[in-house]
Amino acid sequence: MAMGVPKIKVPGMCLLLLIMPLLLLPGSQGATCRELSKTYTSPNCAAERCMEHCQTEGHDNGVCEGSYFDPYKAFCFCNKRC
Repeated sequence: MAMGVPKIKVPGMCLLLLIMPLLLLPGSQGATCRELSKTYTSPNCAAERCMEHCQTEGHDNGVCEGSYFDPYKAFCFCNKRC
């Protein structure tokens, strides 16, 4: 008498193998989109004013970041959830 895999478990295993890659893919829940502020134009970025402008534009918050090419100039970047 040969022992084999029960027929009920085979479809379940196939379904599990098909669904497994979907469970491993990252979701977009924590993704953050960022873009340069459209209204903040000062060459010297101030964190409070940057955040105010970004919130006026509909973003969650804003941060000042310096330029790689010109360390004396900072830009206002707005962040929001995608």
